[in-house]
Amino acid sequence: MKKITTVLLFLLSLTVFAQGPPVVEGTYLPVRGTSVKQVWNTVSGALSIPVSGANIVWDYSNQFPNAVDTFQVKTFHPDSTAMRFHQYYPTATHASFIRTPIPADPTDSLYAFFVIDSGGLHLLGGFNIKQVHDSTAIIHLPGELLVPSTCTYGMTVIDTSKYTFYSNHYSGFPVKVKGTKAREMTGFGYGTLKLPGAIYTNTLLAKQKISTVDSVFVDFNHSGTYVFYTIQVATYYFYSFVRNNTFGSSFLLHLKTNAANTSIVNGYYVLPVDFGSISGIVYDSINGAPTTHGQALLYRENSNFSKNDILDRSTLDINGHYQFDSIPYGEYRVAVRADSMSYPTAFTTYYGDSTDWVSAPSIHTTANSSGNNIHLQYHPIPSGSGIVHGNINYDSQIRNNNPIPGVDIIVKKNPGGIATHEVHTNGLGNFSLSGLDTGHYEMFVDIPGLFMQEGCNFVIANGTIINGFDCTVGRDTIHPVYGIVGVNEVMQKSDNLISVYPNPFSSNTTIKISVSEKADVLLEVYNLLGEKIQTIDQAEKLAGIYSYNFNAKILKHSSGIYILKLSVGGKISVQKIIQQ
Repeated sequence: MKKITTVLLFLLSLTVFAQGPPVVEGTYLPVRGTSVKQVWNTVSGALSIPVSGANIVWDYSNQFPNAVDTFQVKTFHPDSTAMRFHQYYPTATHASFIRTPIPADPTDSLYAFFVIDSGGLHLLGGFNIKQVHDSTAIIHLPGELLVPSTCTYGMTVIDTSKYTFYSNHYSGFPVKVKGTKAREMTGFGYGTLKLPGAIYTNTLLAKQKISTVDSVFVDFNHSGTYVFYTIQVATYYFYSFVRNNTFGSSFLLHLKTNAANTSIVNGYYVLPVDFGSISGIVYDSINGAPTTHGQALLYRENSNFSKNDILDRSTLDINGHYQFDSIPYGEYRVAVRADSMSYPTAFTTYYGDSTDWVSAPSIHTTANSSGNNIHLQYHPIPSGSGIVHGNINYDSQIRNNNPIPGVDIIVKKNPGGIATHEVHTNGLGNFSLSGLDTGHYEMFVDIPGLFMQEGCNFVIANGTIINGFDCTVGRDTIHPVYGIVGVNEVMQKSDNLISVYPNPFSSNTTIKISVSEKADVLLEVYNLLGEKIQTIDQAEKLAGIYSYNFNAKILKHSSGIYILKLSVGGKISVQKIIQQ
């Protein structure tokens, strides 16, 4: 449950792999303020090259007899007083100070800055304080992708980046290196890893091939003028062993080979350090009594974005007490989800008594952090007759439209933005809202790190019933599948009213609608922002089958996902179509 950033060379370690077929998920990200130790062996050939494949046992338990260096690596807030030069990297979300025992290694004694978002982890650059000659930096432009958002076993991810590097590397002369780097990352194997004093199952081996082309410029006169000196081309390999939920870092072991990939030049494994706990009592905000039925949920600070990433759960005891043990030092958020049977109108309430993650403070634990009390908040008792059923999925760019189980749904009424309801999705991502009175509503998904910039809108009047009200979670917020749902519409997610073939399609597709009896028909097309782009048909129709052709590009729209909305005699049907 605990993962942090360690050093620049093994930032791939921030990935997480699920049980079963290994899957890299870059949205499992580090906890700021945590530390690990790296134990190095720099004797060339002392470590063996790992083999690939499924269900492998890699035994390195006796391969570190020549350990020469142990260094503690800590992840900082980028504007921490412990860091320097953060003003040059204003978009950084995390930073580390890195040291290696490798002579002339540009990552030795380096302040490194990187940004974490839902696309993964990107290196922004850093300052080397050991080899620096004029306070200039190692700068990667653009931010180098070190961890992709998703990568599965057997899948290959390729990324290229550019960088500029300054140092005193050439016999004391100032040198500038401008280069390009190509990184090829592959899920290479999985199985059991044996390290000194520890055995880790469900470990994935990631192989990285790094190719660099460097143009070297040297200031031989120390005048500030660099002249071209040479071009250097290099290829080398890294092998990184990673595992889900490992003592504060998903990284376990990192190996670097020679250019021929025939022997290991150096490597290190990681040890945990600095564990503490977080505890507190949950009180009822109405009567002050302890909240005795429910769970406290532990989240990383600034780490989840588009994933409902719960690190750990603590069941409330009879005194309302919760406690998380064996937590690496760092920054966290804690929320309480009360039992819905005992507390039917309770919000999920964060430390700070906030009902959403955006306004909730973080808890920074060093050693044992106690007294983190929470007062359970409530929403009004539902009194209306409106009902909304739907589903919450990730969008196709994040997790292949998979449903999101166990996430909080918050409904706010407009105008005013007052939160009126909260429910949770079930294991299939489905939810059901009831007791809605007349009005305009906006629905949000509360995932820590996912900003509530916009939600899914619907309208309730005179007991509206809405079925199939589906929304998708993107990289910033949630988006409605079919736009705003209006008054007294009964939505059917799937039925026999519409058929589309082919779907997906590259040019034209044929839409067929079925009318069972004489009725008014309205067939419209919307984009994912809820904007209508075409009314295909609006007329009274006799019973029968009607066909239409559709091509978004003819309407000056791009490829993408569109929503067909059909109304037949007051009955609504919605169909997703995809133009490639």
